[in-house]
Order: sequence, then C-alpha cells, then structure tokens
Amino acid sequence: MVDFRKKLGAKQIDRTIHPCKIYENLDRESDKGPLRPVQEQILSDWYDKYRGKKDVILKLHTGQGKTLIGLLILQSRLNQNTGPAIYLCPDI
Repeated sequence: MVDFRKKLGAKQIDRTIHPCKIYENLDRESDKGPLRPVQEQILSDWYDKYRGKKDVILKLHTGQGKTLIGLLILQSRLNQNTGPAIYLCPDI
C-alpha cells in the first residue's frame, strides 16, 4: 500500500524524465523487484534514441512487460511537459 503522507510532505515534485529512474523512485511494495533486463534495455534505448520522436510503437512477446514499459514512457513524456500523450492497449 502506498503511504501518501510521505508524498504530501514534499515541497517540490520530482520531474525525473528517464523512465528507469522513474521506476526506481516509485513507492512500490517489497515484492515488486527491479526491472527485467529486457525492460531496462528497451527503456534506455527509447530514452537515448527515440524520446524526441512523436510516435513510437513497441512490440514484445506476451509477458515481457509491455504495459509497464508503456506507462513508464508515458510518465516520462508527461514529466517533460511535451504536450498531450496517449497510451493505447488493444483488447480482443
């Protein structure tokens, strides 16, 4: 469970833009470990090569963490104040 009292006492909002650092700074439960190597590699590649691009498509196999990657990239874009962002996830 997230303890919002710690967050509410902060005077300045952290605007970290590197998605791996955003994940490291999350107040997550102890059973949620570090990023998987494939997730860290994709996030680092996106940050170094593609974060300036308007449209990015990620394609990974089932169970490799696409949702987390997408949400971290989305938060990074929002922290950059680069305009609106959308995260689409198709469902059958």
